[in-house]
Amino acid sequence: MFSESIPFMNTKGSHQRSQFMEAVRLYFRNPTGIVAVAVLMVYVFIAVFGPRLSPYNPLALNLPDRLQPPSLAHLFGTDGYGRDVFSRVLYAIRLDMSLAFLAVSIGYVLGVFLGLLAGYMGKITDHGIMRVMDILLSFPSILFAIAVAIAIGAGFWTVIIAVSILSVPGFARVARSAVLSTKNDLYILAAISQGASRWHIMFRHILPVAITPTIILYALGLGNAIIVAASLSFLGVGIPPPTPELGAMITDGLQYVISGQWWISIFPGLFIVFIVVAFNMMGDTIREVTDVTLRR
Repeated sequence: MFSESIPFMNTKGSHQRSQFMEAVRLYFRNPTGIVAVAVLMVYVFIAVFGPRLSPYNPLALNLPDRLQPPSLAHLFGTDGYGRDVFSRVLYAIRLDMSLAFLAVSIGYVLGVFLGLLAGYMGKITDHGIMRVMDILLSFPSILFAIAVAIAIGAGFWTVIIAVSILSVPGFARVARSAVLSTKNDLYILAAISQGASRWHIMFRHILPVAITPTIILYALGLGNAIIVAASLSFLGVGIPPPTPELGAMITDGLQYVISGQWWISIFPGLFIVFIVVAFNMMGDTIREVTDVTLRR
């Protein structure tokens, strides 16, 4: 209704769509971005089809074959219980990818919503929300996650809750900054003069502007979520055994590294490194193609 009564607001929407398409084109012209997408597509493929690709049951104990080195029968060797490390890695990737996307998506929705409220609703709302965000940011992330895990017990949803809460402040601060830089633009003032409600303005006109900078943080947050989840499992307060999880698998293999069974920890660790680097590369590339000053 409001956008139809103000012609240049439709032009604004068309301009935003053209900017998005241009950013996509620039992204896929960037070698770093292409490599990041290729690596992540491999992980997504494993996450979707991992159980079908798995040659063994990841939970099945086979003590006669314990601590076998990598071979054609066991590509990544076996662990201290004779479980196939390759099969466990496939299932662990599926778990960690699901965990990262779910946790960061929850944090993204909550954080962007709170950032919109803080930036547009006035000083009282702004100060109230941002002081809570400051309190959350004052805690070291891993210590806060450990505290949450200890308080409600280890498990999948415990890690989701911890990572989601840790993600909210960053998204809220970035979204708030976008709102503050946009709320007095001409097309926003025109919408107000036409009688548009606050909610209509926030979600129809301001939210699209806040999406770009928060998407960058979203990509980086996925890598951080993998690290936090793996750290919690590594410390024994994340995903409980015997569920395959990359951080927990590293912990399981540490006791065997000195005696030469390096593969139990090394392979899960490498998969964590690759996926975190890929998410960071994606975030950096998105920042490059959406920041005009970096393209000059």
